[in-house]
Amino acid sequence: MSIQASPAASADLAAVPGRRPIPGDALLQPLAIPAIALLLLNDHLFKALAPGVLTGKLSDVAGLVFFPLLLVAVAELALAAAGRWHGPDPRLITAAVVATGVAFAAVKLLPGAESLYEQVLGLAQWPFRALAGLIAGGSAAGAPTRVELTRDATDLVALVALWVPMEVGARRASRGSLAGDRAGANSIAGLRPYDLVVAGLSVAMLAGATLDGWAHSHELLALESIITPWHMVVYLSFLAVAIVLLGPPVTAKLGGGGAIAAIPAGYGTSVIGVGFFLAMGAADTIWHLTFGIEANAEALLSPTHLGLGLGACLIASGPIRAAWSRNEDATWPAFLPPILSAVAITGLVAFALHIANSFVDPWPRFSYELTDQTWYGPYIGVAAAVVTAGIVAVPMLLLIARWRTLPPGWLTLLFGVSIAGLTFLHDEGVLVGAPILGGFIADLLYIWLRPRLSPWRLQVFAFLAPAALIAASFVVLWATGPIAWSAHLIGGTVVLAGGVGWALSLLLRAGVPTRGA
Repeated sequence: MSIQASPAASADLAAVPGRRPIPGDALLQPLAIPAIALLLLNDHLFKALAPGVLTGKLSDVAGLVFFPLLLVAVAELALAAAGRWHGPDPRLITAAVVATGVAFAAVKLLPGAESLYEQVLGLAQWPFRALAGLIAGGSAAGAPTRVELTRDATDLVALVALWVPMEVGARRASRGSLAGDRAGANSIAGLRPYDLVVAGLSVAMLAGATLDGWAHSHELLALESIITPWHMVVYLSFLAVAIVLLGPPVTAKLGGGGAIAAIPAGYGTSVIGVGFFLAMGAADTIWHLTFGIEANAEALLSPTHLGLGLGACLIASGPIRAAWSRNEDATWPAFLPPILSAVAITGLVAFALHIANSFVDPWPRFSYELTDQTWYGPYIGVAAAVVTAGIVAVPMLLLIARWRTLPPGWLTLLFGVSIAGLTFLHDEGVLVGAPILGGFIADLLYIWLRPRLSPWRLQVFAFLAPAALIAASFVVLWATGPIAWSAHLIGGTVVLAGGVGWALSLLLRAGVPTRGA
């Protein structure tokens, strides 16, 4: 597996004289040293000052940014010592990211891997403890001791950070060191602030909808008022994005110009979405006054709530529609707004259908004998896997059809961010890292298979990616508690999920040209 920088980016920097890479200078990249500094500060200072979820995950993020670059540096120095180093190789950073990701996931999910890591970490720390003891005037430390850690499957959310060293390593291999100021400036120049603001606020609306969904099953008394903290997240996000979207046409109209012509390319549908959302909001108030406040599944199926969701999807479509119309390669960070736009739309659809979602209710945990109260569990669980696979496969295949290559990590964001929040709706937060893990595996499959090269590669990838997502849910469920489902049910469910992706790839095959990736 290997990744390449886009031709446009490479050509843009071809004439920029930069420092030639030297063996091991992956550790001198701008993010490497701050990452290790953050890791040390968090472990020895921040966790003591402010223990909690943030500091608990921060060390994982920093370590996952730093460790692949360390592996690359060690490998390059070894190759240089043997006279076999000929410059940065993208295969090295890919291998380092895969190795780090596999090891990290194993430690978080497997008791044996966690025990081995505790012993290795204790052995690695022993020389430093011994030296510190001698410097302090005491005696050297005794035999190496095992470090006690807490295995936490939710730490899998940090896997997103692995795509940072992947991008750093790929650019270093393709264009030389990132130390040049102009290289960094050109990289950031492709990021469009307007697109990023709309995409970010769209994701905030998704977060507000998810919070409101949680409240509809947990805080029923508070729902007697339309002014609630979770509603305010939706209202304020909508107000902000409405101002951003309506600002250009309103300003143009006040200045005597054409309002429609002032709407940025690709954002006409988003402006329509603002009006539609407002209309559905008014209709929702009337609905509540007439029929009362919805609870549980009623909140999903309320027509006015579905209308609000559709309006939010129209609003969120602007950044990806704008990017779709441009003749540009998909590279970081410029591709962040369109992928966040896709995340918001996918997440809103997944939220609307979360009554059938593999990451909301842990049906594989429930027994299903005919005499059990949950005998129907497999029927809902299998349907949930099929629905979830379809929800993520559609945007995945559309993005592949539009862009010749997509940047590393795009599937981790698409799968992970659009689904992770849903795990809290029914108090199954232990699964929050599962869609991140599934997206990480799908990203590796994308890099390996390069589905744009041929129809069979596309079909194989379209099967394996959603299958990996659903398989990740089973793996995390197995690692965090008992599973009642048999191997037959689990294996068949994974295959069905993959079959959904494969069937959709056949529908899109005519629209996906087979050219080099």
